[in-house]
Amino acid sequence: MKSYKLGVIGNPIEHSLSPKIHSIFAKQVNIQIDYQAYKVNENDLEPFIKDFFKSGGDGLNITVPHKINCLNVADEYSPSVKLIGAANTLSSNKISNKIYAHTTDGAGFVADVIKKSIPIFNTNVLILGAGGAAQSIIPMIHEKDPASIVVDNRTQEKIQTVLDRYNLLKSVEPSKGVQLTDLKNFSKHRSLADNINLVINTTSAGFEGPFSWNEDIFTTRDTIFYDLSYSKTDSLTPFLKWASHYSDQCHNGIGMLINQAALSFELWTGIKPNTDISENEIFNE
Repeated sequence: MKSYKLGVIGNPIEHSLSPKIHSIFAKQVNIQIDYQAYKVNENDLEPFIKDFFKSGGDGLNITVPHKINCLNVADEYSPSVKLIGAANTLSSNKISNKIYAHTTDGAGFVADVIKKSIPIFNTNVLILGAGGAAQSIIPMIHEKDPASIVVDNRTQEKIQTVLDRYNLLKSVEPSKGVQLTDLKNFSKHRSLADNINLVINTTSAGFEGPFSWNEDIFTTRDTIFYDLSYSKTDSLTPFLKWASHYSDQCHNGIGMLINQAALSFELWTGIKPNTDISENEIFNE
């Protein structure tokens, strides 16, 4: 029986639940996998990926902070990767020895949002962060027709990169009336009744220690907070602990992780696993 050599790379990586989730998938469909978590620094990223696939690797998941720079190693990009400029999944072709870059984050996020009945249509969505994770979910959020997508980041230059990429979406779907802007412009032009309905944290800030955000983000008690990250030891990440002071509706990213992992698993093995997995099953596996 073939054994698939798989893994996830990032920094930090100690918190990753991906090895457990993929182990559950493999047991479901009765295949063998060797899925490891690898802590990889920025300077070691390219040689690590090349060596992994040269030594027989079948697939890698990519997490913070490597979702953009991993593209430097890939030979081919999926259409979604070309659009957003980031990837979370790498696969290889053993015949051509080419490395392929894919993204399953956006589809995984939307699948979890739908399952949790979180509305996006005609809402104001604030995305904290402007890196690869933010860019990977914007096209899928855009497809659900929010009133606006607002991006905020500590570095203005990165916000502009995201706004520039959004022009590609507008050229592909010019009929959509979705506004994409930064928080300063949203603040300047908003009416008093115009609040943020959904806040999505895509940053790695708060992995260790308390989370904070310096700007007013115009939320109410009805605002929903969603963290793409998750905690192994607590249902509330540092971001969600901060958010719980403003709202009772706080969601971690485990559901998104399960759904995007299933799509990656299918890319590597050709088999679609069951995503109906509880958090208890993951933590107790």
